[in-house]
Amino acid sequence: MSYLRVNTLLFVILIVLTACSDAKLMTPATEGEKLQILYNDAMELVKKRDFVDAALLFEDIERQYPYSKWSNQAQLMSGFCYYKSRMYNDSLDALERFIALYPGSGKISYAYYLRALNYFEQVNDVERDQVSTAKAKKAFKEVINKFPESEFAIDALSRIDILNDRLAAKEMEIGRFYQFDHQWISAINRYNMVLKQYKTSIYTEEALHRLVEIYFSLGLHEEAKRYAATLQFNFPGSDWYIKSYELVKDLS
Repeated sequence: MSYLRVNTLLFVILIVLTACSDAKLMTPATEGEKLQILYNDAMELVKKRDFVDAALLFEDIERQYPYSKWSNQAQLMSGFCYYKSRMYNDSLDALERFIALYPGSGKISYAYYLRALNYFEQVNDVERDQVSTAKAKKAFKEVINKFPESEFAIDALSRIDILNDRLAAKEMEIGRFYQFDHQWISAINRYNMVLKQYKTSIYTEEALHRLVEIYFSLGLHEEAKRYAATLQFNFPGSDWYIKSYELVKDLS
C-alpha cells in the first residue's frame, strides 16, 4: 500500500468514524450547541488542511468538556492533526491518552495504528541510532497482535518488512566495519544476527557472502564452503553467490 493511499485511507476512515459518532453524542442543549459549533469549526479546518489550528481546537474541546462524549473523538482527532503536521510528540501524547482512557473504543485499532505511524515517520538514517525504528516495529507488532482482522494489519506487516531492512542495514554497516578492521568475531556475530533476526531482509545474501569472505580469510575453508552452499541453494542467481563462488571454487 503506497504512502499516498495510506494517508488518504487515514483521512477517510477518520471522517467516517467522526460521522458515525455524531449521532451518538448526547449533551445538554446549551452545551451541545457550543460543542457542535466548536467541533464543526475544527472539522472545517481539517478539510482545509489547517491541521495545527484544528488540533488546538480539538484540544480545547477536550479540555472544556472532558466528561462529554465529544472528548474522546476530539482527542483522537487532535492526534491525527498533530500527526499530519509532523508534530509527532504531540500526536503521541494525544494518542497515548486516548489508548489509556478508552481501551474499549470502536476506534482503538486506529489509535494504535496511528501511534505506530508516528514512530515510523521518525525513523532515522541507517548511519544514526535506530531507537525509533525499534519503537515503530514494536508498535506495528501491537497492531497485528491486538487487531489481526483490522484493515490496518496488512499495512503494518509491510511496514515491519521495511523496518527489518533498516535494522538489518545497521547491523551490516557495523559488521563491515568490524570485518575491514579484522575484528572477525564481532563481524561474524553481526552477520549472523542479520541471518537470524532479519532473514527476510534484502541483506541476507550479502551477509552470507561476507561470512564466506571471513572464513576464507581465516583459512576455515569448510565453513566458507558451507556458507557458499547456503547462498547457492537459496539465491542461485545472486551476484553475491557469484562472488562467493569465485572464492571457493578451487578449494578442495
